[in-house]
Amino acid sequence: MNFEWFFSKKTVWEDCRKNQTLRTIVLITQTTIIFGLIIAFLTFSIGFGFKEIIKDKLLNVRGQILIQKENSKTISPFFYRIKKNFFKSDLVKQIHGISEKNVIISTNKKIDRFIFKGLYEDYNPAFFQYFLITKNVFSKQFLCNQNVLVSKKVSLSLGLNVGSNIKIDFLSFDKKRNPIFFEKTFIISGIYETGIPEFDDVYIIGNIKSIQKIYGWKKDLVEKLEIFVSYENLKKEIFKKKPKGFLVQNIKNNHDLIKWINIFDVNIIVISLIILTSVTINMVVFILILLLERIRTIGILKTLGAKNQVIHKIFLFYIMQILIPSLIIGNSIGITLLVLQKKFHLISLNKTQYFVDFVPIFINIFHLIIINLSIVFICFITIFFPSLFFIKKTHPIKVIEFE
Repeated sequence: MNFEWFFSKKTVWEDCRKNQTLRTIVLITQTTIIFGLIIAFLTFSIGFGFKEIIKDKLLNVRGQILIQKENSKTISPFFYRIKKNFFKSDLVKQIHGISEKNVIISTNKKIDRFIFKGLYEDYNPAFFQYFLITKNVFSKQFLCNQNVLVSKKVSLSLGLNVGSNIKIDFLSFDKKRNPIFFEKTFIISGIYETGIPEFDDVYIIGNIKSIQKIYGWKKDLVEKLEIFVSYENLKKEIFKKKPKGFLVQNIKNNHDLIKWINIFDVNIIVISLIILTSVTINMVVFILILLLERIRTIGILKTLGAKNQVIHKIFLFYIMQILIPSLIIGNSIGITLLVLQKKFHLISLNKTQYFVDFVPIFINIFHLIIINLSIVFICFITIFFPSLFFIKKTHPIKVIEFE
């Protein structure tokens, strides 16, 4: 058996049993490492969990790039399929033509103004996958010409549900530009919820054919293009050439969620630095006390002929005796908490404020390994150089004389 490992194993716990001060320091050190691991696991998993789930919402609620004709007075329709040749196809995931019209909905409970968003039936399927919470099981096409989707908040506000009829007034103009309202009755075929107030509060989603029919447009005429790209491609130039006469809006320039996503990176770095600093300070205090407590042992070992490297290894093994149980306990508790939250959503949130109704967890094995290696690295660095210096400067004769 390795002498250094055997000696450290036999003495560390015996010393803790006999020495109240050392036992307290060891307990504090182990507790710091355990809680450091747990907090680091939670910080990384929750931080990246929020980033991932917000990206999913942000990238599927609507297109990240919006294009419409540049006209200060009215939004003019155009043939959207012709405009696809402006973009780099390898950066663009989807392009969809849409039309948005201000409408008025009146019920027995209230009258309010909304935006009717007309879509083609092949519109981004991920939107309906992520955000459609109820739909008419008897309807094969919940977005056909006579059907609309409303948000959960709007359905509660208007006192309507799936299957209810809803009358929507569209604003139009006659040949003399006099305003007229065109009333059309729809059936609510589904209820969605994105958790993003500026969308849920105002948008009624229907088929673009309804708008085209009301305003006398051809079937390929739209008012806007929604372009879907990945989050990583938001900052890249996706245009082969700029479309003249068109206004381009990029969500990265004017959406608070983008700024909120970037804040998580800062939070993760700050909390990680605090944890690492705490562990470092605690380990420095621990090793100094341990060296002072074991100075007599160092003197005796040197008197018996032990080399500095042998004594140094003993102290490194001391740290392993303290560190290994802490890592096992910290990993067990931390991973258990992450799995429980990910599976059962034990901690809930206010969806209006946080865009999700539970604390999201993103478990990445690479992150967990990096956190463990960082803790181990700090523990060994904080003991390696101080103990090496202290052991070299300790003279057995002076220690024995002092004792």
